[in-house]
Amino acid sequence: MRILVGPVPRDLPIAFIACATLLITLAVVKPVRAHELDLSLNDNAFRVSYAAVLRDNLRLDGGWLRDDDEGDVFHAGFQVTGDAAPGDQKMTAGVGVRLALLDGDGDNREGYALGIGGSVRWAIPRYNRFAVYGEYYWAPDILSGGDAEKYVDGTIRLGYSVTPQAEIYIGARYTGADFDNRPSILFDTGMHAGIDLRF
Repeated sequence: MRILVGPVPRDLPIAFIACATLLITLAVVKPVRAHELDLSLNDNAFRVSYAAVLRDNLRLDGGWLRDDDEGDVFHAGFQVTGDAAPGDQKMTAGVGVRLALLDGDGDNREGYALGIGGSVRWAIPRYNRFAVYGEYYWAPDILSGGDAEKYVDGTIRLGYSVTPQAEIYIGARYTGADFDNRPSILFDTGMHAGIDLRF
């Protein structure tokens, strides 16, 4: 595993450490309502992530995406979440930011990006063990640094709750970045399968 080797912008580790420190501090200071551990993979890549939902509907998360050929993406972020549909519809949504550290294989393809986006989860009526989930984050050039010029991270999936605390799912993900005078990288694209544990 290669982690941020070569020339790295000075503010890159500082930005990530500051964001991670803030998230850990919030998780320690405020009571945690729920924890979530998510693991997904395909033939070439896997992502593991952890999230803590605080009592005031603030969701903190961090994770690692690894592709054997393209490199690594580490992320940390937060969302403000809540009900997104009237009546008995079981739909929740969140809006927030995600700081991503990009460590692409090859010279001068390391950087960071602050993506803006959110997520939506909808339990299918009358079949509420099934749920559709999607998330999307986007960082243009102005919110990217180091060698990175743009960052996109999007996922959509269909899940089935085996128990209230355990969900299995299949989905598709697109995670990529553009770099200054270097080829773009698709860290992950295509189908994947995974499990989501809530406790």
